[in-house]
Amino acid sequence: MKNIMNVLRFEYKGFVSTKAYRAVTIIFVIGIIIATSIPQIVGSVQAKSGDEGGGFFQSTAAVVLSGEALSNDTYRNAFSPEALKQVNGTNWVDLSRNDPPPSDEALSEAVSNGDYLFVLRYSGGTPCEILAGNNMAALGAFYPVENYITETVKRIETESLPAETQEAVNRISAIAAEPKIIEIGGNAENNFFIGYILILFLMYTILGYMTFVSNSIVTEKTSKAMELLITAVKPIHLMVGKVIGVGLAALTQVAALVAAGAVGIAINLPYWQETGGGLLGAVQGGNVGPAIAIIIVVYFFLGFFLYAFLTAAFSSTVSRPEEAATVNTLPILLILVGFFLGIMTLSGVLGKSLIAGLSYVPFFTPITMVVRYTMGEVGIPQLVLGAVILLAAVIVVAILAAKIFRMGVMLYGVKATPKQLWRALKSS
Repeated sequence: MKNIMNVLRFEYKGFVSTKAYRAVTIIFVIGIIIATSIPQIVGSVQAKSGDEGGGFFQSTAAVVLSGEALSNDTYRNAFSPEALKQVNGTNWVDLSRNDPPPSDEALSEAVSNGDYLFVLRYSGGTPCEILAGNNMAALGAFYPVENYITETVKRIETESLPAETQEAVNRISAIAAEPKIIEIGGNAENNFFIGYILILFLMYTILGYMTFVSNSIVTEKTSKAMELLITAVKPIHLMVGKVIGVGLAALTQVAALVAAGAVGIAINLPYWQETGGGLLGAVQGGNVGPAIAIIIVVYFFLGFFLYAFLTAAFSSTVSRPEEAATVNTLPILLILVGFFLGIMTLSGVLGKSLIAGLSYVPFFTPITMVVRYTMGEVGIPQLVLGAVILLAAVIVVAILAAKIFRMGVMLYGVKATPKQLWRALKSS
C-alpha cells in the first residue's frame, strides 16, 4: 500500500503541476463562466441596441417593391421596413424608391459583401425573388417572411370579397387542430440537450484521462525509467498508483469545472428566473435533478477506471508512443460505440428493451445509463445495479490488466504477441 501511495502522489503532482494542465483548467473555467453568461450578455446588448437598429447578432435585409406591391397602399404598408421587422426581427431597408433603382448586379454584390443578409424583390401576389448569400442565417431569416407573404395575400384577397363571404372564409381559415401534448419523462428537446452535453463530457474526459495514463507508461518505457521503477515497486502497485493518481488529477480538474459552472449559475440565476431561459429553462423542462451531479461523478470514475486499467495493460506492451495509439484502438472503439449508443437512445432510434440490455454491458454503462436517466427511463435501483456491475467489471479488468502489465513492462523493442498475452492472463 505504501508503494501505491508513493506512485499515486508522484503521478498526481506530476500532472497537476504541468503548465498544460493548469492552462487547460483555467481556460475551461473561464469558458464555462462566459458560456453560462452568454444569454444575459446577448439579451442586454439587444435591449440596449434594439431602438437603434437591432441586436448584437441581427443583420440588415433589403426590400425592393415594384408593380402592384408599390402602387397598392395595402401592400406597401404591409411590406414597410417597420412591418417586416415585426415578422423576423431583422432590420430592413426599403430600396424601392432609390433613383436610379438598384441593378441586379449591385444587389448581388451588396449581398456578397455582407451589406445585406438577403434582398426581397416583390411585386405582389405569391411570387417573390430572394437574393441570398450561401449561409443558413439568410434562409432562417427568410422563412418567416415567406409565411408572411402567404398570409398577407390571403388577407388582401379575402378583403376583396363580399362581407358574408369574408366571414365564411375567415371562419374556415381559423379551423385548426388543438392538440394537448402530455410529455412523459419531461420535455424531449431539453432531455436531448442535457443528455447530449453529458455524454460529450463523459466521452471526452474518459478518453482524455485514459490517454494520460497511456502516455505516462509509454514515456517511462521509452526513457528506460520503467526499468528503475519496477526494481523498487511491484508492477501491480505501479499500475494501480498511476491510474488512481491520474484519477485524482481528473477529480481536481472536474471539481474546478463544476465550481465554475456553479459560479456561472449563481451569477446568471436572477436573469434566468426572470426570462425563463438559459440552463434553468432547459433543466426545469427536462428530467434531471440535483442527483445528476452524484450520478455523473460515480459513473465517470467507474468508467475511467475501467478504461484506464485496460489502456494501462495495452500500453505496457509497446515501447514507442506511435505504437500506443494502435494497441489502444479497442478501448477507444468501445467508448465511441457507447457514445453512439447514447446518441441513438436520445434520438429514439433504438428500442427500449435493446438499450436497456446494452446499458448493463460494462463498457457501455457509463454513457448509456446516464442517458437513460436523463430520458426518465431508470430510477435509483437501476442506477445502483448499473454501478455495481460496473464496479465488478473494474475489479475483473484490473486483475487481468495487472497480469498483462507485469509481463508488458519487461518487453523492450518488441510487441507482445497474442500467445504471450494469453500466457500472461493464465498466469496466477
